[in-house]
Amino acid sequence: MSRLTGKTAFVTGGGSGIGRATCVRLAEDGAAVGVVDVRELAAKETVAEIEAAGGAGLAVGCDVTRSDEVQAAVTAVVEQFGGIDVVCNCAGIFLAEGGVVDCREEDWDRVLAVNLKSIFLTGKHAVPQIRRAGGGSIVSIASVYGLTGLAGECGYDASKGGVVNLTRQMAIEFAKEGIRVNAVCPSDCDTPLIAALFPKGADPEEEKRKLGEAIPAGRIAKPEEVAAAVAFLASEDARFVTGIMLPVDGGFLAR
Repeated sequence: MSRLTGKTAFVTGGGSGIGRATCVRLAEDGAAVGVVDVRELAAKETVAEIEAAGGAGLAVGCDVTRSDEVQAAVTAVVEQFGGIDVVCNCAGIFLAEGGVVDCREEDWDRVLAVNLKSIFLTGKHAVPQIRRAGGGSIVSIASVYGLTGLAGECGYDASKGGVVNLTRQMAIEFAKEGIRVNAVCPSDCDTPLIAALFPKGADPEEEKRKLGEAIPAGRIAKPEEVAAAVAFLASEDARFVTGIMLPVDGGFLAR
């Protein structure tokens, strides 16, 4: 498949989980990939996987909550590959922070910064590059919990709800410039982040099985399944699709 040949993607959170799966999938579809992660070693591991399969990647260490670092990461990817056509916002954290009474203020601030402010910052610094490319696509990872609520996740749910409406706002703002902005809303997914949900000492596979009971498909998502939806929205196959929240949830929201 080569529907992104000649394009460059800028992917935050590319060192693991949905971010790594997205980087690998976009590279398989022909894109050069800027793999951006606060853990530069993890980003390099993703690039090694991309290059081993014949693709092109660049690892960039970056704290996505800091404007200067996001700007530097954008500059590094543009210098390496000549521009940016696609931005995928996959950086995220989940702290099982509790409800508004129990959530620590510093946890609230951290979750909102990583999950939501980062999308504001990548837009601020990367949209000018997408404009220079004549248009392109932005895809962010939201969550089913940005569309519905869950007890015990006030910061996470608020951050993902913010991603949903920021996606809509950006889609409207940039539509006439040929810049499409969409989000993917996964249900629970088999990534390192999900371990925050597990009781201490619990069997991870058993806990994943329990989470899957709430999903009509009977299991949690795989990162590659979410990445496939991201790749579709990033590509010209979705050229008339903007402002949507695409659930990848095994029927969770249909209950």
